[in-house]
Amino acid sequence: MASRIVLARASRAFLQKEVGRRAIHASSAAAGRVLCLDNIDPVCVEIFKERGHQADVKNGLTVPELCSIIGDYDGMVIRSATKVTGEVLKHASNLKVVGRAGVGIDNIDVPECTKAGVMVMNTPGGNTVSTAQLAVTLLCAAARRISEADASMKSGKWERKKFMGTELGGKTIAVVGCGRIGQQVAKWAQGFGMKVIGFDPAMPKDIAEEKGIHLMELDDIWSQADFITLHTPLTPDTKDLISDASIAKMRDGVIIVNCARGGIINEAALLRGLESGKVASAALDVYSSEPPPESAKGLIAHPRVVCTPHLGASTEEAQVNVARDVAVQMCDTLAGIDYVGVVNVDYMAMANEPMMKPYLELGEIIGKLHSQTTTGKIKKVTVRTYGGKLISIETSTARRVLQAQVLKGLCAYLPGNTTIPSLINAPYLASELGIETAIDKKVHQSLVNSPYSNVITVDVELEGGRKRTISGSVFGTEGNIVQIDNYKSFPAFQPEGTLLTFRNEDRPGAVSDVLRILSDASINVARMNVGRQEGELALCLMDLDAVPAPAVVEQLKGLGSLSDVFLANVA
Repeated sequence: MASRIVLARASRAFLQKEVGRRAIHASSAAAGRVLCLDNIDPVCVEIFKERGHQADVKNGLTVPELCSIIGDYDGMVIRSATKVTGEVLKHASNLKVVGRAGVGIDNIDVPECTKAGVMVMNTPGGNTVSTAQLAVTLLCAAARRISEADASMKSGKWERKKFMGTELGGKTIAVVGCGRIGQQVAKWAQGFGMKVIGFDPAMPKDIAEEKGIHLMELDDIWSQADFITLHTPLTPDTKDLISDASIAKMRDGVIIVNCARGGIINEAALLRGLESGKVASAALDVYSSEPPPESAKGLIAHPRVVCTPHLGASTEEAQVNVARDVAVQMCDTLAGIDYVGVVNVDYMAMANEPMMKPYLELGEIIGKLHSQTTTGKIKKVTVRTYGGKLISIETSTARRVLQAQVLKGLCAYLPGNTTIPSLINAPYLASELGIETAIDKKVHQSLVNSPYSNVITVDVELEGGRKRTISGSVFGTEGNIVQIDNYKSFPAFQPEGTLLTFRNEDRPGAVSDVLRILSDASINVARMNVGRQEGELALCLMDLDAVPAPAVVEQLKGLGSLSDVFLANVA
């Protein structure tokens, strides 16, 4: 009880500081509704309310119950019990973000969330200490055979000589996955006097050396380690990482600890390793299926296996930490302030940079123009960027967010797409529609030699090998189309509202019939721009003050002097 009081006081102190720091944003951000599930710590609800959101706590919902109410919410907080599936997302018409209070997102269908335009975030830092402590605790318990000795004592025996253990000092421990938790385990292992080797393809070697971790290739680790502790996510690459093949390469008497995710260890292979004596002991907090099925009882009941029921984050401190972190992160995301912890899109912070706004608006317009002024199936979309005023549009993140925005505009008018595109789901929708996407990172000389300080170029490849190119540039804060295809004489223009485009013979009176038809329909031409090239049809682009009726567009298409007549909405 005393520890809960201390934690509550600490949480309130943090809350007061956090609310004060963010008050200006909270007052300007629209209030949202957040559904809090899975017995989340009360500090989570307190933060949401202090930041101006309505937070509803509903624990133990069935899937039908969740589906019946999720459409009312902007955000949803879960732990490990609730599963966010495609079925749930079908009913989540207003959902913007799912927050996982913890690390693992196995219970969230991330691709379906991305497709639905929903951000998924986790809180990897909140339970770092808790999980690392459990890993080291299990390591010690396995090394000293605590579980067996405890069971022996409780059965009335006194067997001092039977449970001979091994010391940690002077031994080698392999840390597979050197993120926050892996690094903390490595630090404490060094405190025991252990040599730490590790594998993590994402960790720079110099950073690892600073932390006392000697990085090695995975295949080289197995034969060097007396202890192996796993701290990786479960992915196709890490599934069954511990298998018959890898166990065969390990030292005799190896001890294996898993506090990461079930499925990283092939449990049948581990049991065979234990029975053969190759593996001296194992300590497990996670399992391929939770709770473990009847078929896993042989492993769990094995005398040299220490088992706990997924307790990695089960400390009072960890539950407060992850509840607090997820609430702060979600409030910031809903307010458009920050996007810490978002796992399915990595460019949202860049998207909210004020200086990126005109480039994003221009990218979306280019995408809309492409999809509304071409015929035939689009096979590939390539985005090129150059320059940038006040903010570079050549960085990797800037190019990714611009590509997503181009695809958002493109998918909005593509036949076959029934989902409203967003910055989050547009790349996924394009892929579903069979469109290959690419970012050309080369700085083409044509861009360097252009008269513009910034250029966004989008190349589209169509069925049959046809190609279409549209380029734009931001002048001040306004986006302008500066090039379509290869017209050498092309006037830059700022597209607005409804745009009529067509190709016509480059001669006097060629567009008089167009103007007559529009005039008869009481449609005013606000501006007209003409791209010209010797020996080619002219490209005419007219900004219209009203949207022509379909019959008017058909009249225009019937004019023998015109070709490629399109009506585009670029608003």
